[in-house]
Amino acid sequence: MIPTMTLLILTALEVLNLVAGAEERQQEMRARYTYQEVQENWRLDPYNRPIEGSQRTKTFDVIMLQGQRYRKMIARNGKPLTAAEQWEVEEDMKRVVEAKPATTSLRALATTHKLTLNGDILEAVNETKSHVFQFDPKTHEILRHTTQSGTTKMTIDYTRLPDGTTLPSQVEVDFIVGDVHGIQRSTFSNFRLN
Repeated sequence: MIPTMTLLILTALEVLNLVAGAEERQQEMRARYTYQEVQENWRLDPYNRPIEGSQRTKTFDVIMLQGQRYRKMIARNGKPLTAAEQWEVEEDMKRVVEAKPATTSLRALATTHKLTLNGDILEAVNETKSHVFQFDPKTHEILRHTTQSGTTKMTIDYTRLPDGTTLPSQVEVDFIVGDVHGIQRSTFSNFRLN
């Protein structure tokens, strides 16, 4: 007797709902963590090589503030903030606490974008923006998310911690504004439970 295999075929919309549900669970798990982000920025010459002297860095503690994730700048170009910069950060933190958090759901892409599915890649595309999600086929957790809008492309890579939480490990933004072509890369480390 030949064993029969049941093949489960899901639509792109069904996969979007599974990925969105996994992402919502991950957002709750991520709220338990703080971590550090080092952001590097530099301009590129016409041959896409970094322009000497254009590199700048910022270091942030990524913390939870009134239930919202907040990037608290703690250093600029490898040096601690000045007293004036520290004051600006404290004032900004006060404004963030007063603001209402924006809520976005991946599920909304189903109404604004055309969805296609190819293996573990889910694409959501409309006239102005595209999203490409690479996800784990077993857990439906996002492993990589690339967004393209005009001349700006952002890619987020995630890492999985031993407890199953996925957190960003690197974000890279490649952009062109006018005649300026630049790269912004953030790397994340020092993940710790609150």
